[in-house]
Amino acid sequence: MIALEPLNRFESDLINTAEDVLRLVTDINHPSAGILLDSFHMAIEERDIEKAIVAAGNKLIHVQVSENYRGTPGTGLTPWKSFKSGLEKVNYHGVVSIESFTPEIKELAGAVCIWKNLAESQDGFASEGITFLKKLFNS
Repeated sequence: MIALEPLNRFESDLINTAEDVLRLVTDINHPSAGILLDSFHMAIEERDIEKAIVAAGNKLIHVQVSENYRGTPGTGLTPWKSFKSGLEKVNYHGVVSIESFTPEIKELAGAVCIWKNLAESQDGFASEGITFLKKLFNS
């Protein structure tokens, strides 16, 4: 499987929304082509995160999460209840992975414009993020 990910308009001008990537996956028309949705990019580009996830439907094969500022899930402005509702509506049972960045990895940090630490530690980012996600998805 290959999961194609829409990126926000500051990183790409080609595929920015769930609608864009669904059109691309439909045009590819191959059973191995699917969709990856990332809460960070969605918080910038989507008008309604729940509707965007529902639009991806059964083509959704991977989910990445972080906050609207690329920080720990649950510490920003992302509408997590809508995110959860969308995943429930498409009966998503795949992986929800936390994506984090650190300015310590210079090449990657430059590519995604991370100039400061987004958490006290990467271990804290992971443990606080998983605690939030477990609470969200088990409620």
